[in-house]
Amino acid sequence: MVSYMPPGQALPPELAPAKDTIAGGTAWRPDAADRSSPKHGINMEEPYVYEPDKDILQLSQKSGLGMVLPTILATLFTALVLVMPLAFIYVLVQVSWARIPLVTYMAFCFMDPAIDNGIGRRWQWVRALSLWKYVNAYFPVRIVLEKKLDPSLSYIFGVSPHGILCFSGQVVMGSQKSGLDEAFKGITVHPAGLRHALTVPFFRDYLLAIGTISSSRNSIRKCLARGNGHSVGIVIGGAKESLYTNRGSRKLILQNRKGFVREAILAGAPLVPTFIFGENDIFLQAEHPLLSRLQQWLQSKMMFALPVFYGRLGLVPRRTQLTAVFGSPLFVKKNPAPTHDDINKVHAQYLDELRR
Repeated sequence: MVSYMPPGQALPPELAPAKDTIAGGTAWRPDAADRSSPKHGINMEEPYVYEPDKDILQLSQKSGLGMVLPTILATLFTALVLVMPLAFIYVLVQVSWARIPLVTYMAFCFMDPAIDNGIGRRWQWVRALSLWKYVNAYFPVRIVLEKKLDPSLSYIFGVSPHGILCFSGQVVMGSQKSGLDEAFKGITVHPAGLRHALTVPFFRDYLLAIGTISSSRNSIRKCLARGNGHSVGIVIGGAKESLYTNRGSRKLILQNRKGFVREAILAGAPLVPTFIFGENDIFLQAEHPLLSRLQQWLQSKMMFALPVFYGRLGLVPRRTQLTAVFGSPLFVKKNPAPTHDDINKVHAQYLDELRR
């Protein structure tokens, strides 16, 4: 994947992304002038770049009172994972007449077939809500494609990094305002999430509405089997990678993550290396050796991470431009019974493409 430096624009200084490239387990980025230099071994055609809509870009350039509404909505947006479950618990405890319906709903949350059906319960009206305009003004999205993708194929997008709250799956892939639908005409990208997250009352309905599906093998295979552009976006590093999130840090968990490669070979689905510049700059994370050991232990036992993070004034996220760079697809030969060697070979090719 190309080490891409977005062209300069009149964006507020706080939106300027930190320097980064992709190399092995770490991402960093050289200057734009180095993109085609012999030093980096890159000699490629100009990528297809999709800038934020004019109204979103103008809104993102405002300051002071002009950014009050985007700031409030962006903060509420980042707090959904906490606010929605807490609202459910509050109503369950305080409103007696609602208890039976809520208990019934909670049971449905665990048995909902939309979790594993391969397409979720995508509601376009949710993805098109005018609220997304303000969220995307706070996190302006630039889409960069190395190659145009064939809408008749189904792809697996290997997304890095995870970040704290995985904004790439929500702001970039979950909203019509990001420009991804225009860049990938005819292709429907379904973000893949942990099944546990898709059973959390209220919050799971939001995730399903923006097109999220379970990251289980069964769900991914059903999605790819549908063809006609139905594709999956998988955050390869998973929850463990969130523990390495911090401004200026680009450590990725990739070396032993090979399940997505196996699924690509089984389905004959091209792999698209994807990197979201700015994902790790939204929040800062508290760091301490004892806290780190506790987090690693919890992650190994409970299969999800508990990063201790903060933004401006607590939970207010830092304004950050998200530049989503989609590398050239890595085509793989369909094989119903891939060997370890087959998987390792494609995995190595994927890492090479990501380092490029």
